[in-house]
Amino acid sequence: MAKQNDRPTLATVAARAGVSIKTASRVLNGEKHVAASTAEKVEAAAEELGFRLNSTARRLRAGGRLPYIGVVLSDAGDAFQARAFAAVETELAAVDLRPVVTVVGDDPDREEAFLDECLANDLTGIIVIRAHPEAAETYARAASAPGTRIVSLDPAVDSPGIGIVAGDDREAGRLAAEQLLAHGHMALGVIGDQSPSLITTRRLQGIQDAVAGRRGVGWRAYMREDAHDEASAKNVVAAWLGSRSAPGALITLSATLTQGAIDACRRLGEWPALVGIDDFPTAELLDVTVVDRNVESLAAEAVRRLRAGAEPSGAGAGGGRLGEGNGPIAAETMGHGRVDDSVPDFDNALCVIARGSGEEPPDTR
Repeated sequence: MAKQNDRPTLATVAARAGVSIKTASRVLNGEKHVAASTAEKVEAAAEELGFRLNSTARRLRAGGRLPYIGVVLSDAGDAFQARAFAAVETELAAVDLRPVVTVVGDDPDREEAFLDECLANDLTGIIVIRAHPEAAETYARAASAPGTRIVSLDPAVDSPGIGIVAGDDREAGRLAAEQLLAHGHMALGVIGDQSPSLITTRRLQGIQDAVAGRRGVGWRAYMREDAHDEASAKNVVAAWLGSRSAPGALITLSATLTQGAIDACRRLGEWPALVGIDDFPTAELLDVTVVDRNVESLAAEAVRRLRAGAEPSGAGAGGGRLGEGNGPIAAETMGHGRVDDSVPDFDNALCVIARGSGEEPPDTR
């Protein structure tokens, strides 16, 4: 009998069952044409010894790829990215895949090196949660490699062969502004980050959609795109709250910026109405109103499309390259009469979670 700390091998299973190593391997790999009585002995021996086949080795022997998925984040401290990664990891585990993660920060060279490693090591695929704003061309080159499978939750990473599973950021901006306008606010302070970011651009377009045609509503005079992290957002809001011409309400374009804004309000003891885009762990405790999406649904769809890219999608499919027949499926008409072609056919609904900060009237300060 194997010692308690010894890891059982195929040879020990074969010896316990009284068969050859080749026969034991055939049984445990699910091959046919093995006598039922022999298969029962091998399976019983494997169970008694606690033997588990090396799934990675088995996959490679069958001509498959390594069971690892490269996952790219730009900021591990960002609440949305942390939530998305947790959801992606859960979805990958359900299909026996494991993530290999990089956090690129402000370094597009690190992102490029990581992609090169993923391709060189024949990983099963790559999921981009957030990329560096300057990395789009890097992903386009990676996607052009034969058999590459890339799915992105970042709409800026868009090129042939890449599946985009992104939320409707324009609608998110519209909902945030509508929530404040509905409570009588006319001066909206907007705090953004990374002005070249497609996500920021679309959220600003949504705010513009909401105020279009409304007289007396101001927001451009209060627009700040230089808040790139929690500390800078805190400084922007503190400066606003300390001025005579402060906006009466705030829209923060990411969870990180919302947290910075809330910190400034708490320290100064002033609480203007505020709506943030994307939820974060302490938002409910702090009564912060947010516009949020179903992150779990985004993750599930990303993993589904990644796996679908490994299989031909039907007669004439070009080897199952991701992006062939796997792009956004159908446009969805919004309640305000606009059709957004970027909305794919899965649970991608946005909602306002009203917790108090976005429902304060203008005279509360």
